[in-house]
Amino acid sequence: MIKFFRNIRRNLLSEGKTGKYLKYAIGEIVLVVIGILIALSINNWNENRLQNQVLTNINKIIVEDLRNDVADIKLILQSKREREGYFNKVLNGEMTKEDYENCPECKFLILGSLDLSIEKRGYNLLNSFSTSKISVDSLSIKIVQFYTKQLNELTIDNPLRENDIENNITHWKDNYTWYSDFITQRNSDGFIEYALNNPDYLNRVANYYLLNYTIYTPLLEAFNTEAMSILNALEQEVE
Repeated sequence: MIKFFRNIRRNLLSEGKTGKYLKYAIGEIVLVVIGILIALSINNWNENRLQNQVLTNINKIIVEDLRNDVADIKLILQSKREREGYFNKVLNGEMTKEDYENCPECKFLILGSLDLSIEKRGYNLLNSFSTSKISVDSLSIKIVQFYTKQLNELTIDNPLRENDIENNITHWKDNYTWYSDFITQRNSDGFIEYALNNPDYLNRVANYYLLNYTIYTPLLEAFNTEAMSILNALEQEVE
């Protein structure tokens, strides 16, 4: 093709047709420019298609992550609702020795907690993915903002509950002779006496309730609401 154009130019010049040659040269330049623009357009189209495919794959991972988180939250909230009655009974001074003897779980109310561990695979991929072709108002930006907010809140909140549980165990271990029998579940009489008559236990139950029910449960419910909204939008995107 290049040889063909070269021959045309040579013939025009040899025949002294300078005006036609100039017109031809300009036309040839225009054709070259058009060819370059078409090639760039095809390249940009391929790049955008690849970017969109990568983003779709990331969104599929986020969908799986959110489904797992929502399922975990459901179990955590259900567990907290089932145990809340025991806390209210303790805080209202309604527990009896027989209640503790007939309720093994009641003895360990403030020694453990189900916590949410957020799945971050998709978020980490999205956060490192180039957003140069994603609009500011896109779903991707909303997802990043959602995870940034939730991870920040839980990063602050989780250690408070963990430290509270650790403090309870350490305090009992260091100050009460009944701890060894209690923790190995050999005998609970010493703990029950403490739980029924020592204000220290009531204070610890109240603090646990504050951290886990007054503060943490609403955070989980808010996470669940926002997660479901994003999940619904993502499912429409990837299906």
